[in-house]
Amino acid sequence: MIFPKSLEKGSTIGIVAPAGKVDAEIIRYAEKCLHKRGYKVVIGEHAYNSFYQYAGNDEHRKADLQHMLNSTDIDAIFCARGGYGTIRIIDQIDFTHYLEHPKWVIGYSDITVLHAALQNKAGVASIHGLMPKNFPDKSEDEEDVENLFKLLHGELPDYQLKPHPLNRTGEANGILIGGNLSLIYALRATDLDPAPHGKILFIEDLSEYLYHLDRMMQNLKLSGFLKELSGIIVGDFTDMKDNDDPYGQTAYEIIKEAVEEYDYPVMFGFPAGHNHLNQPLILGKRVNLNVQNCSCQLSF
Repeated sequence: MIFPKSLEKGSTIGIVAPAGKVDAEIIRYAEKCLHKRGYKVVIGEHAYNSFYQYAGNDEHRKADLQHMLNSTDIDAIFCARGGYGTIRIIDQIDFTHYLEHPKWVIGYSDITVLHAALQNKAGVASIHGLMPKNFPDKSEDEEDVENLFKLLHGELPDYQLKPHPLNRTGEANGILIGGNLSLIYALRATDLDPAPHGKILFIEDLSEYLYHLDRMMQNLKLSGFLKELSGIIVGDFTDMKDNDDPYGQTAYEIIKEAVEEYDYPVMFGFPAGHNHLNQPLILGKRVNLNVQNCSCQLSF
C-alpha cells in the first residue's frame, strides 16, 4: 500500500465535487478556511455546476476528478460532499498518472466508492474524514478538525474510547477497509469489492431503513465476507428509519446479531460518519484494534 506525502504549510489542496451538487457558499467558505491554515487552494472547474442532483453531468465530474488526480501541482484532494454520483464515473477514472504523484484524498459517505477504487485499483491509502460541506458547522479547534489536519501533516491518530455495552472484547491487527455501508453493499461483486481476509472493517450509514440495514448485513454474512474479517469498527448510524410496523431492533442491535457467531473484536460507537464528530480514519493502513471491558483503543 502506498501512503501519500504529508502536507506542509503552503501545500496546494484541490476541492472537487464527484457526487452531489454543492452550494457555492460552502466551497467558498472551505477555501477561506484552508487559506487561513496556510494552504493554496484550487477548485475544480465544474465544482459549482448543477445537473439534476449532481455537481455537473458525469463527464464534467469525471473530468474534474481526473484532472485533480493527475495534477502534479495538487498535494491533497478534498471531495466537497457526498450525496450520490461517484459510482457513475468511477470506472472511467485512470490512476496511471496519479500513481506518479499520489496524494491524500479526503471524504466520506458517497466518497466510499473512490476510497474503494484507490485501495483496490491503485493500492493507495486515503482518508475517511470531513469534507467542505461540513466546514460551516465546525469550529476550527474542534477535535476532528484538528485531528484531520494533524494527520495530513504526518501525525498518526491513536483513539481511546469508553467501552460500549454491545462491544465484543478482543484484540486484532489488520488493514482498515470500509466506509459507508450502503456503498460497500452497492460495490459487492465488482472489482472494487475488497478481499475481506484478515481485514478490519469500518461501517457507518445515514437514513437507511432498519430492515434494509439487516438485509445488507445478511448479504455480508451469507457471502462469507463477515466470517473472513479480523475485526469490526461500528461508527454512527444516524437518523435511521423504521416502518409503521416497527422493526424491533436498533441499528446497533442488528449489527451485533449479524456478527454474533464470530469471535473477533467488535467496537461500537466509534465517532465517525454522519454526525457532528467525524474522526479521521486512514483506509488502507494497518491498525491495531484493542477492545477491552474497561477501555477501547484504535491505533494506526
